[in-house]
Amino acid sequence: MKREQQLERRLHTLHTLGEAVSAMRSLAAHHFRLSRQTLPAAREYRQQIEWALSEIDVHQQLNLSAPPGVLLVASDLGLCGDYNLKLAQTARDELEQLKMAGELRTPPLYCVGRRSQSMLSRMGLTATRLYSAAASVDGLPGLLLQLAEELLDEFLNGRFGSLHVISARFEGAGRFVPTTTQVLPVRANGEVARLRPTSYQSRRRIVGVAVREYLYTTLYELLLDSLASEHGMRLLAAESARQWLEETAETVRRQLSATRRESTTQEVLDIVAGRRTMRGGPA
Repeated sequence: MKREQQLERRLHTLHTLGEAVSAMRSLAAHHFRLSRQTLPAAREYRQQIEWALSEIDVHQQLNLSAPPGVLLVASDLGLCGDYNLKLAQTARDELEQLKMAGELRTPPLYCVGRRSQSMLSRMGLTATRLYSAAASVDGLPGLLLQLAEELLDEFLNGRFGSLHVISARFEGAGRFVPTTTQVLPVRANGEVARLRPTSYQSRRRIVGVAVREYLYTTLYELLLDSLASEHGMRLLAAESARQWLEETAETVRRQLSATRRESTTQEVLDIVAGRRTMRGGPA
């Protein structure tokens, strides 16, 4: 009976865990679809901003007197496999490459996502500034308003001369590739300006607004891609956990059935033996 009760409790626990994992799987699937649906529009808008930059001929100069800066885009949440570890390793490799290229100054490391902080510490790296990651598309604007503003201010104040973003590029559900994208300084694709000067705003004002919008939209696209990759990894992990729970629960059910059969057989044998004893027959 004790063995049967243990198996029943374990089966109940597995059922409860299965419900929790199914809920997490559904939530990950929802955020995964939403981020994938939003990405094409964000990419198109960023391309329009790039066109505007080429029209007004924006070419920011590289500040060689300041070290390059690195922005790592990771996550706050777990259950996403080696997502954060791969990105942290890529950030470490990027910083090592900068040192090998002759950079003697310590590049500032900005990090989105607190989950990677412990991994960076084990690698001997410390984030200059840490931001909480957005868990959904709705949380991105609030993060970006602060992130883009502070990064651009640090760039203009000479804290770093260029900004390299380490983020995940979506390659399919459960698959991503860590990539490095240089977003600052801003350099337009066009060779000459085609728009006539306007008397309503100064060129400096127009360029300032365009650069801020470009940084915001570029980071938005990179964060969206990372969010899709993160939830894709979480969806795969939740599906694997669900399959394991189902297989384990089936094994426990078979063990419980076997235990109950053994218990029933033993009870029948005890009854038969008792009746024989009452009749005076051999046990």
